Amino acid sequence: MWQFVPGDSVPASPEGPPIPGPSHYYIRAFFPSRYPGFWYGEIMDDRDFEALGFKCGLEIHQQLVSHRKLFCRCPPVYRNDPPHYTIIRHMRPTLSEMGTYDGTALMEFKTKKNITYEFYRDTTCSYEIDDTPPFEMDDRALEISLVIAKAMDCLLVDEVHVSRKQYLDGTIPTGFQRTAIISLQGKVPWKKEKDIHIRQISLEEDACREVSDIGHEVTYRTDRLSIPLVEVVTEPDAKNPTEAGEMARLLGNVMRSTQLVRRGPGATRQDVNVSVEGGQRVEIKGVPKLSMIPTLTAGEAIRQHNLLKIKDDLHARGQKDEDMDIEGFTTMKSLDVTRLFEGRPVPLLSNWFGEKVEVSPELNVMAVLIPGFKNIMTHTTHYDQRFIEELSGRVRVIACLDRLPNVYSSDEGPKGGITRKDVRAIMKELGGGKEDVFVLVWGPAEDTVTGCQEIYIRSKEAFQGVPNETRQHITEHTTSFERILPGPDRMYPDTDSPPIVVSEEMFRRVDELAPDPWWEDRSTMLASGVPAQIVEKLVVSRQMPVYKKAVSRGSDPVFTARVLVEHFRHLRRKGYDVDSLPCDSLVFLLDLVKRGSVLKEAVPMLLKRMAKKKIGPVRAIEDLRLKPLSGKETKELVSKLVSSNRDLAMLYGEGRKGPLRGAVMSSIHGRYPGAQVMGMIEDAV
Repeated sequence: MWQFVPGDSVPASPEGPPIPGPSHYYIRAFFPSRYPGFWYGEIMDDRDFEALGFKCGLEIHQQLVSHRKLFCRCPPVYRNDPPHYTIIRHMRPTLSEMGTYDGTALMEFKTKKNITYEFYRDTTCSYEIDDTPPFEMDDRALEISLVIAKAMDCLLVDEVHVSRKQYLDGTIPTGFQRTAIISLQGKVPWKKEKDIHIRQISLEEDACREVSDIGHEVTYRTDRLSIPLVEVVTEPDAKNPTEAGEMARLLGNVMRSTQLVRRGPGATRQDVNVSVEGGQRVEIKGVPKLSMIPTLTAGEAIRQHNLLKIKDDLHARGQKDEDMDIEGFTTMKSLDVTRLFEGRPVPLLSNWFGEKVEVSPELNVMAVLIPGFKNIMTHTTHYDQRFIEELSGRVRVIACLDRLPNVYSSDEGPKGGITRKDVRAIMKELGGGKEDVFVLVWGPAEDTVTGCQEIYIRSKEAFQGVPNETRQHITEHTTSFERILPGPDRMYPDTDSPPIVVSEEMFRRVDELAPDPWWEDRSTMLASGVPAQIVEKLVVSRQMPVYKKAVSRGSDPVFTARVLVEHFRHLRRKGYDVDSLPCDSLVFLLDLVKRGSVLKEAVPMLLKRMAKKKIGPVRAIEDLRLKPLSGKETKELVSKLVSSNRDLAMLYGEGRKGPLRGAVMSSIHGRYPGAQVMGMIEDAV
């Protein structure tokens, strides 16, 4: 049984394993019967994942810089203060244009969620409440989305059609998201003879923010709702986990290079689609950090590999999955076994029953028989997860039994107050045999019935290997079930939104706003001698236009880049809002440095003053009296300062040079090169 372990956290042998590199993933295999308590380790690198048939594509969601939301006039502002009012809603599925229901919508309906929405009178409106049809699409958002599509060499549409995409998880009060395809078939240069292929780019409204989700009660805040974003969908071009991370980083750089996208927490989210040979597409939803993509995709590949091993094991036992009419699975066998634990302290069940189990109409313990699954429930899937956690995830989400642990398998033996006697008694009542197992689920009576059904359904799916599903990250290495993977039946035209013809004027503006390819800027900067670590930060930063304009006017590329990256970072940490300084002011300041009107040493002080007082460079120079001194003026001033600090000069002669240097430089700093001032101090002493 294979298990994913990051880095070198577990020794492969008494001597220890070789140290994995950044593209290596540490796998350990456990053989409980042959080598009790012994872990056998193996380094697994990207080539091993390629041998598994690893494929990965991305869906990157990036919010856009706009002054209004996509389909209303409300400002795109995040709120953390108490809401002005709330509304409670319940979602139900609707038929698609083809007369069918989407599987995800049906699954969400089974959760029986009470959905509470938090609203604000000044930043949300009747559109967010779903009491008003959509306003016209924001032209600025459409323009920015086309700029991003052009930066990715996509084919732009000349007419935009808005569709509805069903979301019954409650994240959108209408029950659907408005979305529109704005480009197709693009590509971004990646490696030698290899590109990232873009399948499509859509412009769509963002969903609500989740505030809490406990049991059947979920609360969403509507401040983020309808903020415009683009969804960039790629082909499955990544053939190993490292490439998956590289793809996300590269596409993020392309979007940021436009200077037209939002930044900060929540502004960018990645959905990662992963499969291996023989498996199915599984979507890892909302990966928050790029650094997590390699480890999560590696873990998912190993999970799918293990699920396929479980499938082969079940088939080897003589089970078949033709039309899911599996022997022993034709009828679900379940029963209420609460009475077997009545009056006893059972720690495993205490999250619902407390100190002792009592029979009541509200709570119960249900057992469901899973025929032919002996030793399957404890089979490892990925990292520290076992197949029983596959069932636990379904029960947590669909039955809303979110107090963990929520399931127990007879494969686990005595545990948490459940004895061997209990296991034998339950198995006997279920009519199970030696090759069968049962699973317990406990909590509110109505929910445990749903839990039994989901345990039964997920166990049947094991015969097919890997189910199509959306998963959420739990740690940087593990995932858990979130919902059934949506299908095409959830999409249909939005009859409230007319087609939008993209004008020639908008296409001209898109051509003007589209940036130079950022990889070309990167090559130019490296060729100019700018250090690589500074280039990587500057080339996609908001200050890149300042750099390009200043350098085009003769400023030193290396110094300019250091100012915009290192000096800015230092001042940000001290609380100065240097990012709000106008581009023209910064370019003019760098021009003054180029002409010798301002010394390089003075730039940090001037930036600090400009940011603090919201003034230009000329006024800052006057305020700080940082007009450069001549050599003669500086020499005279140094002599005067040394003479007036004779005590410090004596210490200087004894080897304690710091105090005198500090006294002199506090008066001269920024007006004459510091290295030359040090020489003048030596001469004066």
